[in-house]
Amino acid sequence: MKKWCKIGLLSLLAITALVLAGCSQGGRGAGSDQPAVISRATAQMGKLPGGAVVSGRLEALYSADVVPRTPGKVAEITVDVGDAVKEGDLLVSLDVADLEALVDLYAAQLDKARNSDLPAQKIQAELALAKAEAGFLLAEADYLRSKQLKDASALSQQQFEEYDKVYLQEKAAYEAAKKSLDILVNATIPETIRQCEAQLQKARADYNNSIIRAPLSGVVTARNINPGEMANAAQTVISIVNLDTVAIQAGVSEDQVNKIHVGQEVQVRVGSVRDEPFTGRVSNIALAANASTRAYPVKIQIENPGHLLKPGMYAEVLLEAGPEAGIVIPAAAVFKLDQKSYVWVIEDGCAHRREVETGQSGGGNVIVRAGLKEGEELAVTGIEALREGMKVVIQN
Repeated sequence: MKKWCKIGLLSLLAITALVLAGCSQGGRGAGSDQPAVISRATAQMGKLPGGAVVSGRLEALYSADVVPRTPGKVAEITVDVGDAVKEGDLLVSLDVADLEALVDLYAAQLDKARNSDLPAQKIQAELALAKAEAGFLLAEADYLRSKQLKDASALSQQQFEEYDKVYLQEKAAYEAAKKSLDILVNATIPETIRQCEAQLQKARADYNNSIIRAPLSGVVTARNINPGEMANAAQTVISIVNLDTVAIQAGVSEDQVNKIHVGQEVQVRVGSVRDEPFTGRVSNIALAANASTRAYPVKIQIENPGHLLKPGMYAEVLLEAGPEAGIVIPAAAVFKLDQKSYVWVIEDGCAHRREVETGQSGGGNVIVRAGLKEGEELAVTGIEALREGMKVVIQN
C-alpha cells in the first residue's frame, strides 16, 4: 500500500512539473515554479474622447528677489513676511550718512562752479582742500587711536563706529576737494561744471540706491535681514511674489503638442483647494522637447484673484484633443521600461511581454496603436511579479 502511494505521489509531481514547464519551453522560463495570480482584460475596438492629464507644481508668474544696489548698514525695515506691498513702497533703508554728506558737498561745488570764474574757483578750491585735509588728518588720528582702544577692549563697538563714520566722511570730503582742485587747474570752466554735475549725479544715485523700494506689487514671502546688519549686493534682503496670476509648467508628449495652441482654455484641478476645476489658459508651448524627459514644456496661466492658489501646490491639467479610435485596453495594463511601453499578453496560460505604441488616454483606458490585436488577453493586475514565460492563474 505504501509503495502504491509513493508511486502515485511521484506521478502527480511529474505531471505538475510538465504543466509548469509548458510556459518555459525554448528557454523562456523565469526560474520560478510558482504561478502568478492575475486579473485579465480583453483588447477591444473602441474610441476615446481624447486628451491627456499632465501635472506639475504651481509657481508665481511674477516674483522678485530684492537686493541692495549699494552696500550699507540696515537702518529700517518696513515690511515683514505676509505683508502686502505695492510697487514703489519702501522696503528697506540703509544708514548712509556719508552719502548724504557727499550729495551736499557736490551740490555746493556745482553751485560755486556755475557762479564764479576760474581764478576765484581755484582760490576757493585751495582753501577747501586745506580745510578738508586738516579735518581728514584729525579724523584719521582719532580713528587710529579709537581702533587701538577697541582692540584693547577699552572702547565699545558703538563708540568705535562713530569715529569710523567721521573718518570716512572726512576722507571723502578731502578726496573730493583734492579732485575738485585738480579739475580746476587742468580744465576750463565748462568742463569743471560738467565734472561737478557728474559727481553730484553719481552721489545722488548712490544715495537713492540706499532706499530700497518694491519693484512690483505682491506679498512678502521672505525677509532675510534685520536692522543693524550689513546688506550687500550679493544678498537677497526681501522676496516678493505676485499671486494675482499663477502658472504651471508641465510636459506633454509629441502626440499632444500639436493638438493644443496658445490661448486655449484648459481645466486645472488643484485638489488641495477644491474639487471644482479652475480655468487656465495656455500661454507658451516649447518648440523643442526636453532632452532628458522627451516631453515638450507647456506653460498654463491661471487667474487667482482670491489668492487661493499658492506656489508649490500640486495641480493636474486636462488637455483636450480630438477623439481617437483603435484597440482599447485598461491603462493599468501598460508599464514603462527604458522609455518604452509594454503589456503582458496571456497565451496558453503563460505571460509574454510585448512592446506596444500607445495613444490617447482617459477614463482609466488607453488606445493601443500598434502591438496588439482585437481579442487578445492581457494581464491587468499582478503585473509587477510577472516574468517572461511565467505560468499565470487568472483570478477573474
